[in-house]
Amino acid sequence: MQTSANAHNHVERRTQIPTVVQHRHVHLSRADQDALFGAGVELTPMRTIGQRGQIVYEETVTVVGKHGAIEHVRIIGPARERTQLEVSATEAFALGINAPLRVSGDLGRSAPCRLRGPAGEVRLSSGTIIPARHLHCDDATAQHLGVAHQQVVTVTIPGRDGWRIEHVTVRVHPTYRLEFHITTDEAAQWWLDSGDAVVLE
Repeated sequence: MQTSANAHNHVERRTQIPTVVQHRHVHLSRADQDALFGAGVELTPMRTIGQRGQIVYEETVTVVGKHGAIEHVRIIGPARERTQLEVSATEAFALGINAPLRVSGDLGRSAPCRLRGPAGEVRLSSGTIIPARHLHCDDATAQHLGVAHQQVVTVTIPGRDGWRIEHVTVRVHPTYRLEFHITTDEAAQWWLDSGDAVVLE
């Protein structure tokens, strides 16, 4: 028989978490932005995205690897200390980039690439990753769900018995909203679209 506390925890962990399918994108440092678009040039905001303070810009870059290139890669701001390119495993293979699976921001021993913009080119010695699937939430929501920053959890897909997605890293920050992020490859594997719900196991 469930205790009241256990029953409460079960209800909280059945909270529906919206999925966000992550498409390829790049976060630029200010120095690399200047090299690609011109010194002092400000990018044009197109729209905000789910995580507070994050902006998608109208301008794009071309990513160049050993085996090919991908044009029109979106830039997400604001500027970061280091440039970070996020692609799916399929895209990394097509480009000829040996990108590791990493949590965003963990760029140690990440892969090199080239970026082209209208004003120039940047050769990155590192910075390319395949983003590990992860769950965003703020502190209050993390407490509500009973999870902690960098905890690894499993989520399930309501209505699909036995469909478990393991090794999901929890990321907690005051500016985050509750979302489950996966790459396009993973979304295809589990037949998920942006807006579909998952729940904590």
